[in-house]
Amino acid sequence: MKNKYNKYHNYQLNALSTTPKKGHDGLMLRYHSDNIMDSLCEDVINNNYCKPTYISQFYVLPKDDKSGEQMFNFKIYDEDGFQMGSRNVKESYLLYLSLSNQLVDATLIRNEEMKEALKEYGGFYMLEEIEDDYLFEMSINNNVDNELGIIDIYPEDNGSYALEKDRARFYVSELHEIEKLFSIFYGSVFSLKFKRVFVKWVLYEVTIPRIKVADLSELKETVRTLKYLLEKVDKQVNLD
Repeated sequence: MKNKYNKYHNYQLNALSTTPKKGHDGLMLRYHSDNIMDSLCEDVINNNYCKPTYISQFYVLPKDDKSGEQMFNFKIYDEDGFQMGSRNVKESYLLYLSLSNQLVDATLIRNEEMKEALKEYGGFYMLEEIEDDYLFEMSINNNVDNELGIIDIYPEDNGSYALEKDRARFYVSELHEIEKLFSIFYGSVFSLKFKRVFVKWVLYEVTIPRIKVADLSELKETVRTLKYLLEKVDKQVNLD
């Protein structure tokens, strides 16, 4: 039977309101209901100097061996964002605290917000899961057959993003064409990585190493800039 919870996604309670805050190792939440927060943090020892104030989103664990029930883990933080502890709990425990007896797929919501924010710059063609990570493949020239415009975006648990052009690489052989590439990317936030391809002629494989951006607004601006630069490459550089 297929698990209804995606192991690459994070979940949270379906609650009337929450206060999000970026912590040292990810996004932290505070539910406005004191009863909910007291229940979630009940196993954590607190004192006058350190009080549980926030929790993380819920991470999917393997199902419980005895009951077969889905398990989740979450972290508990003080008001300064330092971790005080963590808990493993059953699905039924969280559903009891959540409105409509359901959990919210926070990752799915965030991913849809990302797609909406970037739709003017291209389209998403693939979501690929890689070990404990996943990435979105985006074509910023709206042509999946033109690999020059294909980039990879990695959402992070803390609300930040990573972006690179590594899997869909491009190639150049002439020195003056390489100089054009340097001229186009000179002064930008992006780096170019060249790797010699050993064939019967001089040929270099070109990638753009991963960079990290803080949030969705910065991701949008970074994708806009990269789209502009790659369009210049397409028009001005003779690639192999």
